[in-house]
Amino acid sequence: MPICEICGMEVLDVHVCVECEAKFCDECGDVKTKLCYDCIGWEDSPLGDEVWEEEHLN
Repeated sequence: MPICEICGMEVLDVHVCVECEAKFCDECGDVKTKLCYDCIGWEDSPLGDEVWEEEHLN
């Protein structure tokens, strides 16, 4: 049986993520968009748009 690279469980079927090529099960990603939950999370938060306060940098 194939193993999901996200949850580590043996599953009946895996899908390949179009972003990172990880093999994920139905529970660990969006089958319609073919994205694993790791990549879905990255898309939700744009890179470089965070505002850092100076006190947190020290």
